[in-house]
Amino acid sequence: MKRILTTISVLLLSVAVFAQRTGIREEVAADWNKVSGLDAVYNFDTPAQTPAPEGYEAFYVGHYGRHGSRYAYTSKAYTYLLDLLRQAEQDKNLTRYGKKLKVRMDELWDKVEYHIGELTPLGWEQQQRLAQRMVANFPAAFADGVAVDAVASNSVRSIMSMSSFCLSLAQECPKIKIYEHQGLIETQATAPNQGKNPLRYKGPESVFPYAEDPWKFFERRMPDYMKIYKRIFKKPEFVLEKSKDQLEYFYHFYMMVAGMNSVPEEVKADLSDIFTPEEYVTLWEVDNYLRFWEYYKYRTSCCSIVDDFIKKADAHIGAGEPGVNLRFGHDHVMMSLMMIMDIDGFGTVPENNDELVFWWYTFRSCMATNLQMVFYRPVDGKGDVLVKLLFNEEEARFGSLETAQGPYYSWTALKDYLEARMAPLVTEKPSR
Repeated sequence: MKRILTTISVLLLSVAVFAQRTGIREEVAADWNKVSGLDAVYNFDTPAQTPAPEGYEAFYVGHYGRHGSRYAYTSKAYTYLLDLLRQAEQDKNLTRYGKKLKVRMDELWDKVEYHIGELTPLGWEQQQRLAQRMVANFPAAFADGVAVDAVASNSVRSIMSMSSFCLSLAQECPKIKIYEHQGLIETQATAPNQGKNPLRYKGPESVFPYAEDPWKFFERRMPDYMKIYKRIFKKPEFVLEKSKDQLEYFYHFYMMVAGMNSVPEEVKADLSDIFTPEEYVTLWEVDNYLRFWEYYKYRTSCCSIVDDFIKKADAHIGAGEPGVNLRFGHDHVMMSLMMIMDIDGFGTVPENNDELVFWWYTFRSCMATNLQMVFYRPVDGKGDVLVKLLFNEEEARFGSLETAQGPYYSWTALKDYLEARMAPLVTEKPSR
């Protein structure tokens, strides 16, 4: 009964702890990076951290990081619009603006066609800098001879992000031991929701909490989307015959514009005039809702990552050994982890789906987003192990769980909290 009550209590909404982020639409409208959602680039201007508790030192770091900045992960981000433009040119259906846009799109496609999904130089640099900062923040975790274990999803951009991070670590700490690896077993710690993963956790059917699906949400939030087509095409009704699923098309249009943040300067195309600022903000909100609809069902499978955090942290604590475990993956996994752990209230599901945007927003999982659980032990060996949560290197909270002091949690209490958060989501785990 005590375990049941604990589980219920940690699943309650975190309204009492986290204030609703009102004014979010105005906030993103004023910041091109935020309105780009998942294609926002990492902000390295992070606040100073709270000093370690007196008599404690950081000795172990558990990490999950999204890959760095990349080209669009699918060619459709470029070709959906380009194909419409090329067909319209044949049909003599382009406006003056549409003709100019097609020239820009042709030039862009020539530069990106053979780079789909690749990590960009900016993405490489982001991981290098993050590694340097981790060493500077927690030097005891990188003492001479320490073992750093790094795993990645099977995505090349994730593997390259891991390599960039680890190369930087090796340069900063030449006497540590780094092991990079990737395989099916590692999928459980990096991207367990992808592909035909035979080790995937199972749980109750995930029921989307809102009656309105993303298509209906798009229609309601952007009923006048035709005016965007009218700027480009003389007779947009002809175009609609070739593009039935408007949500899918506009999702890719939005992703293409947002993706210009990450590509090299010599590749970038000025596509910001496809939408007005107001339209871009609305498309961000539509994309935000679509991502929530997609990622909500990943919570069960992604619990295996939380278990991996717990298992590996306990191993280091039990052995009394400093070290670091690095995991590299994707935004959909990161945001699933945020929901599972209720990081800064991301597990909150408001009653009205129009208020979801005040709690759950994609720009929080920007390119190179990282989650760090930093473990502190008493120098004299007397006392509990404490844990600080850093999200994008900023001190963050685990839902309504009380800290032991300042931003530091008792590891014993935090383990109970995490296991209680996972309990309703997982009914079956693989035997290995």
